[in-house]
Amino acid sequence: MNPVALIVEDEALLAEELRAELAALWPELQLLPTAADCLSAITRALAERPQLCFLDIRMPGASGLEVAAALAEDWPADQPFPLLV
Repeated sequence: MNPVALIVEDEALLAEELRAELAALWPELQLLPTAADCLSAITRALAERPQLCFLDIRMPGASGLEVAAALAEDWPADQPFPLLV
């Protein structure tokens, strides 16, 4: 099974650049659709349970650090917590 990652980035050009770099460097990595805001990031991460999350620190509404805190609070105890970048 290939690892799964979620990119959380509100700037489409930056998200696409990271997506392209990851695809070139780590072809086995399965990338979920990019989340452009904190609420969709939390919802998608809890539903899809990626092994890796790339979090933008500055986003409208809340920061990537707040996303990380929300995931830590709501992540299922029986599931491994994702690596956060």
